[in-house]
Amino acid sequence: MVLVAACGHEEPPKTAYQAAPPTPPAEALSATTPMVGSTSADAPREGPRVGNAEAQPVTPMTDGQILEMTHVANLGEIEKAKLALSKTTNPRLRSVAQMVVQDHSQADDKAMVLGKKWNLERGPSAASESLEADEQHAAQTLRGVEAGRDFDADYIAMQVREHQALLDSLDQKLVVGATNPDLKAYLVQVRAAVASHLRLERDLQGNLQP
Repeated sequence: MVLVAACGHEEPPKTAYQAAPPTPPAEALSATTPMVGSTSADAPREGPRVGNAEAQPVTPMTDGQILEMTHVANLGEIEKAKLALSKTTNPRLRSVAQMVVQDHSQADDKAMVLGKKWNLERGPSAASESLEADEQHAAQTLRGVEAGRDFDADYIAMQVREHQALLDSLDQKLVVGATNPDLKAYLVQVRAAVASHLRLERDLQGNLQP
């Protein structure tokens, strides 16, 4: 992952990091959420088959690649939320978008500190490159939608899909794949915020439908 802002005066919303309930241990996360609405970054990748040979296992991401994955996701969410703030006049959507900007900015700052502390250098992976392409396409699509009810509905529908996909990736790949204990704890915290965003966005999506 709201307070409704009054017209012409918006109060900073309480962040999902502050509002989120305690998160279950990382070991339990991999079974909590089904794969729904995944982006191409989450598509299963199999190694090539040669004759009757078994498919080669996918190489797990390193901690540095996991940091890059979260960085790309954070920047994409921030960009789309800022675009929403520049286009929408819906007070509830503006409140959600402000929370997204605040929480993902905080998450990216924390990841930078964590990386420096443990000397974890971010590195690209097939998953992060695919996610980056998806985020760029999503932002470009939103820029082409005229401000108004159509934009509001398109933005929130996109957020529901992408936050669900991010939640799935955290549960099934990133949290369980991290080896550094501080990185794993950071990802659990990020998961709580993403889950909070998703609940708010689903609620708002129901109110925006005609």
